[in-house]
Amino acid sequence: MVWVYGFRVFFLILPLAAMGAVAPLPLLWLGGAGGGAMGAWHGHEQVFGFLAAALAGFLLTALPSWTGCRPVTGGALKAMAALWLAGRIGFWLDGVLPPWLVALLDLGFLPALLATALPALGRKERRPWEFCLVLAALIAGNAAFHLERLGVVAVAADRILFAAIDLFLVLVAVAAGRILPVTIRSALVEVGQPPDIRLPPGRRHLAAATLCLMAVAELAAPHSPVTGWLALAAACAQADRMTEMHHGAALRRPQVMLFYMAHLWMVVGLGGLGLAILGLPLDPLAMRHALGLGAAATTVLAVMSIVALRHTGRPFPLPRAVWVAPALVGLAAALRVGVPHLDPEAMGVWGVTVPALLWSAAFGFWLWRFAPWLTAPRVDGQPG
Repeated sequence: MVWVYGFRVFFLILPLAAMGAVAPLPLLWLGGAGGGAMGAWHGHEQVFGFLAAALAGFLLTALPSWTGCRPVTGGALKAMAALWLAGRIGFWLDGVLPPWLVALLDLGFLPALLATALPALGRKERRPWEFCLVLAALIAGNAAFHLERLGVVAVAADRILFAAIDLFLVLVAVAAGRILPVTIRSALVEVGQPPDIRLPPGRRHLAAATLCLMAVAELAAPHSPVTGWLALAAACAQADRMTEMHHGAALRRPQVMLFYMAHLWMVVGLGGLGLAILGLPLDPLAMRHALGLGAAATTVLAVMSIVALRHTGRPFPLPRAVWVAPALVGLAAALRVGVPHLDPEAMGVWGVTVPALLWSAAFGFWLWRFAPWLTAPRVDGQPG
């Protein structure tokens, strides 16, 4: 059953990827392997393992709905999952396998995902050109990460990973432009208000454009004041976009509030990062965790929950249990952002170990709650 649509298999393996990406962190802080190497490993697996699986589950489901192209199913979908899994196995065996083999195992997945999206560019309407461009940039970033490990290029790995997180936030901004109208309308219906809304494209374009500039600046000059001001501009653009979701009681419905929370984390992370670059005594790495651990993960949970509901033939409202995982992730993010500033000596326990446990519990709970939907036929009898 899981091989009939992309969201089923990738949303089943994504929680496992989320847990695996943080599993070594307590060892780093409490018993300690090498910090630099482990930090790069963790960052890569969060971006090119966890977030890449989320992107695959979303795109392999959304593109057929948006463009009418055929979904990837059966053997082709199994091959996609195998490519993703090969990359994860390669990184878990990093240090046992030679770096060139780890790179070879890891570099196949995103190009395969891009290949599945390219036919949709030939459609007349709703062509996903922005997703294809960002995917191409992520492919280049992943290649640069491995080339740095092989000693071929001199760009620092952390700069590549920071720019990659920014690119995923660009995708969040773009995808929200397509998802928010549907989710806001459904929320308005739930609270008995007319579902007639129109979201002008200006806010969406500004949010995406400032994040694109931020990604370029982080890669080229991460400590420049220009980068700091661009981060503040991106924070303001996300804050401005949050006003699109102000529709009375509809804002309190989970399909809207979760996106609102994700954008709030973006404002915190981008604003804090910009101020840190400009000289305020804030921890830049903590602010980046507000972006990855807070904004990106909350968006992933929102999208997974909505897609799992709609594409298994279930109507809104979302179940109340949908709040549990974002609440745990939000608490984990708050600890990871707050502890370095309030009590740096407690980082090992309260800044790393407890957030890792909360993060794992969040995705474990989501998997427990939604796996029955993902492994069963659609309740309305439709294919998919």
